[in-house]
Order: sequence, then C-alpha cells, then structure tokens
Amino acid sequence: MNQLAAIIQRELRHELRSRRSWLAILLYISSVVYIAYLAFQHDLEPVTWNALFWILTIFISMFAASGSFAGRESEMLYIYTITSPHKFIMARLIYNGMFMLVVSIVAIAIYSLLLGNPVGSGSIFFITVLLAVWGISSLLTMAFAIATKGGGGFALMAIISFPLLVPLLITAQHLSALSMMPDPTNYTGNMASLLAIDALIAALCYLLFPYLWRD
Repeated sequence: MNQLAAIIQRELRHELRSRRSWLAILLYISSVVYIAYLAFQHDLEPVTWNALFWILTIFISMFAASGSFAGRESEMLYIYTITSPHKFIMARLIYNGMFMLVVSIVAIAIYSLLLGNPVGSGSIFFITVLLAVWGISSLLTMAFAIATKGGGGFALMAIISFPLLVPLLITAQHLSALSMMPDPTNYTGNMASLLAIDALIAALCYLLFPYLWRD
C-alpha cells in the first residue's frame, strides 16, 4: 500500500507541474459545452445531452491516458527498478480513474450551468459515471501502454481498445439515459454488466502489463 500511495503521489505531482494539460482539458470542456449552448440555446433534448457528455468523456480520457507513458520512457525506467509491475499498473489505474472522475464532475458542473441538467436520478447517474470513467480510463491506459511499446500510436490504441470500449460505452449510455427518467427501473442488469466489464478490464491490465514490463 505504501508503494501504491507513493506512485499515486508522484503522478499527482507530475500532473500539477504540467499545468498546460489541465488548462487544455478545461478549454476543451468549455469549448464543447459553449458551442452546444450556442447551437441549442437551452433547447437540448436529454438524448442529445447524454450523447454529448459521453463524446466529451471519451476524448478527455484519451487525452489523459496518452500522458501516462508517452515521452516518459526514462522516468518509467527508474520507476521499474523500484517497484513491481502489478503495483505500478494498479497505482496508474487508480490515479487515472480519480483524475477522470474529477474531470467528469467539472464537465457535469459546466453542463448543468449552461445547458441544464435533465438527470432525474442523481445516484444512478453518478454510479454510472464512476464505473464508466474508471473502465474507460483503465482500458485506454493499458491500450496506450501497448501502443507505446509497439510504436503504433493512436491507430494501434484504437484497434486494441475497440472490442471492450464499444460495449462499455453502450452500457454506460443506456444507464445514464435511464437515470434521466423520473422513476428509472430495470437498471440493475445494466449496472451489473458495467461492473463486470470494469472487472474484466482490471484483470486484463493486471495480467498483461507484466509482459510489457519485461520487454
């Protein structure tokens, strides 16, 4: 646990020093939401609100995950000598999940301020965002790790992440749509499916990352 906390703190300090990444994310969120505000002028259907939110989330996740390994090869070599691959990847997944959750909360706040908030059940929506964001960030983190080793860039990342990313997004989108109903029902099956996808992604990351570590 001490090593996990140390790695997470190290990643946090790295992000705080890289203020440009935070500014870029805030600029991206504000730009997308403001353009939607100008286009719809508060006449935004819940279905459109839901779709824009997940489009915003997936692109921000790609941006955040790309900074996990790209351009940090020398730093990674040092970390590899002081900790195990399992601890490192779990710390990285925890950090990316927390980072994306904070960003998603900021996005929801800006959305609600400019475009309203059609969510009827806040608890279902928050749990959906929590599970989906963690799954997306974990999957893209692992995909970028493989793509960085393979030298394939975004193309290889897209190919690797596509099989699990699509069902995860479909399930999350369906759950968030249910949360916008006044009295949502029949959501437990989708919630269990989303949790199962997250568990599968975590297991794959835990099992596959040590092979990259040895390369």
